Amino acid sequence: MAVVVMADAPRAGMVKPRLEPVLGAEGCARLQRALIARTAQWAAASGEPYVAYAPADAREEVAALAPAGSRLFAQVDGHHGERFAAAFAHVCEEHAGPVVVVGTGHPALNERHAWGARDDLREGVDVTLGPATAGGYYLLGARRYHPALFAIDAAAWGGPDVMTLTLRAVFDAGLSVGWLRSERELDTPGDVAALLADPCTPAEIREALGR
Repeated sequence: MAVVVMADAPRAGMVKPRLEPVLGAEGCARLQRALIARTAQWAAASGEPYVAYAPADAREEVAALAPAGSRLFAQVDGHHGERFAAAFAHVCEEHAGPVVVVGTGHPALNERHAWGARDDLREGVDVTLGPATAGGYYLLGARRYHPALFAIDAAAWGGPDVMTLTLRAVFDAGLSVGWLRSERELDTPGDVAALLADPCTPAEIREALGR
């Protein structure tokens, strides 16, 4: 199973804008570094790791956070759906087996998520999804590239209807779907408070949050 991490460069003022009121721009960049490192390590432990970085000149700074053996490539320009679709298609051209794509905003990722996705896809499910509590998804896996999965309205990406629209695309394409447990994204001050109150939040994420 190939695992693709979609990673935005940890640059102050460019990542996690909703968290700037509580962390500041530099704090958001520090958090993003920790999130990239943790997610890339999870990818390497879960399968064949790929890291799709943005912007195009961020290769070195993102590579420094990824474990040895990770394959890096630049994301295409465009909205979230276009970037996810291009990354998924790129890896499918190199990798014959199932592909899973994740973002970096979900520090709860662990081996159970990898096992669940792998088991779904091995058992013949076409698509496996990890729903995010805010209405999107933190993980999407498929046995092959299905363009329809990413062909939802450009304005919807990043909003609360992404999961609903993705499911509609899955069912319209006649694909079967498997589910992972719902997880919270680290995107708002409320998410910070919830994660700090959770004893399972990884130590490196607590440290990056300054706690």
